[in-house]
Amino acid sequence: MSYQVLARKWRPKRFQDVIGQSHITKSLQNALSRNKLGHAYILTGTRGIGKTSVARIFAKAIRCESRLEDSNACGTCESCQDFDSASSMNVVEIDGASNNSVDDIRDLIGNIQYLPTSGHYKIYIIDEVHMLSTSAFNALLKTLEEPPAHAIFILATTEPEKLLGTVLSRCQRFDFRNAAVADLSAHVKKIAESENIQFENDEIIKQICVQGKGSVRDTLSLLDQVLSFSEDGKVTEQSVSFALGLAKTSVIIEIVSKIINGNRDEVVSLYKNLLNENISVKNICHSLLDEFYLFISQIDNPENLKKRWPLVDATQLESGEIFWIYESISKDVSWTLSSLSPENCTEIALQKVTLRNSFFNKAANSKKKINNPEKTEEKTSTPVSIEDKPQVQEEKEIEVVAEVSVAVEESVSATTTPTDGEEVKEETEEIDIKEEFSKMSSALENSPTVEIKTNELENKISKKEEILKEKSVEELPRDWDGFLAYLFKVSPASSANLEQGNILSPLSLTDNSVSIEVGFPESSRVFLDYLKEQESFDKLKDLVAKFFNVDVTKVNLQLAMVEEEKAIDSEFKSKAQLKQQEEDRIEEEKREKIRSNPFIRKAETIFNSKVDKIIISKNENN
Repeated sequence: MSYQVLARKWRPKRFQDVIGQSHITKSLQNALSRNKLGHAYILTGTRGIGKTSVARIFAKAIRCESRLEDSNACGTCESCQDFDSASSMNVVEIDGASNNSVDDIRDLIGNIQYLPTSGHYKIYIIDEVHMLSTSAFNALLKTLEEPPAHAIFILATTEPEKLLGTVLSRCQRFDFRNAAVADLSAHVKKIAESENIQFENDEIIKQICVQGKGSVRDTLSLLDQVLSFSEDGKVTEQSVSFALGLAKTSVIIEIVSKIINGNRDEVVSLYKNLLNENISVKNICHSLLDEFYLFISQIDNPENLKKRWPLVDATQLESGEIFWIYESISKDVSWTLSSLSPENCTEIALQKVTLRNSFFNKAANSKKKINNPEKTEEKTSTPVSIEDKPQVQEEKEIEVVAEVSVAVEESVSATTTPTDGEEVKEETEEIDIKEEFSKMSSALENSPTVEIKTNELENKISKKEEILKEKSVEELPRDWDGFLAYLFKVSPASSANLEQGNILSPLSLTDNSVSIEVGFPESSRVFLDYLKEQESFDKLKDLVAKFFNVDVTKVNLQLAMVEEEKAIDSEFKSKAQLKQQEEDRIEEEKREKIRSNPFIRKAETIFNSKVDKIIISKNENN
């Protein structure tokens, strides 16, 4: 006998053999045992999950003359033997894809009046019923609603949304679920024992079942494909990788570990090795995201993390960091896979998340430089505050993106001196300036936008916050702003989260207790949820107790959400929102100063153009 694929060989023969559809098989068994059969059923769901198999099992049980106690067909009576024959006239199975015309349905209606040759029922199974034409459906409607007493319809489809509402209303509908990975794994293990198939480890079984995406047939088809690459029925990680074009689980685990640990060169090397093995970029990205998702699901179980990812030191990893990695990869993949060079773009995206610490550390160092005036004093003997800086110095920070020499500015200021012969002076002035601008005129004439940068780093943090953060803990005032400054020193991450909210009422402090009520706008719900987590909340309470020098049990800390309407009525704004408003105000003031600068206005007049865009540089070196 020729080889029979596993999906056909292991097709369910009883209700109990159906994988992951107990909610349907139980209903059908109850209908049989109570003798309450409908005249039309419709089975819906994705491909390969057992719709047709259940229809056949149900049809055989309906016609069985001596059903078992569990409502399965006996398999020995005349009706069961007739069903098992390939030429039964009492169970008619029709393919809706190839018999979808009105004439086909008319033939069915003409034959449905004839009684079954044996038994009480004649059953019509129509697979892929959504393929019937609208005219064919309309021709079937009356018969489907009131068929002869001996006729039962069982319809199966993968796309129920394509069926007419008049058809759906005439049928009892059963929606099949995708089989769970655990159910598929148990089924594959059962088949492996019977077929003498050996797996290198259980992880391989799970990997095959995940690729099956809830379909029993697809899973068994993939298993057949893997077996064709295996020798003597032994399935290894290598054979799964070659057969399905998937990355080895061990390699994916190693890449995830290297990304978390920040080993860029090793990540790139492992990634390129997968490409050399002809693993598609899409499969690599899917595997990485699945592995990171698994890592996130085990983030609170250090033992499980150590067991699967032994190279990762979980104690040095912030939970928010792994969420950022997952989010970054998932967002980047959306454009890397559609780019002109998916392989290279994905490699860069992986390098980016691997080098994340260098970005964050650089940003942290920049903050330290802003808040550490001692380093500034080393560069200049007479430090100048933001307010004390003369106007001339601020204007010198202005630079046009196109290269403009200092002589131009001097030329403009010189020609503004009144002299005799005003018309001649103005004409000469315009000619001189045009000569000075000769090197940049073509670029400016072709560009509608002149970008102007100015250093705004000194305005990043308000003067009050800067002074507070420079003070020692003992010097800080025991109020809300003082606590935020203290929190910035001891836990910058907690400070950043808490600044997304603000106090709802004045802080209450007594000799032995402190009461703080902090509100968060709806846009900052994620920060509120994070701070409400038990570990984060307890840590925050400990810091409050330490700063205000009270026992932690005497700390009354409340975190609440401020609804949008209430926030508007009370003009509630978080610390971060207030800080952003102040930064926006300062930036707009600087833009206005730039627009009113005589040099810029003269350039607009010469080239008959307007400054369309002004960029406030956030680079401290500008």
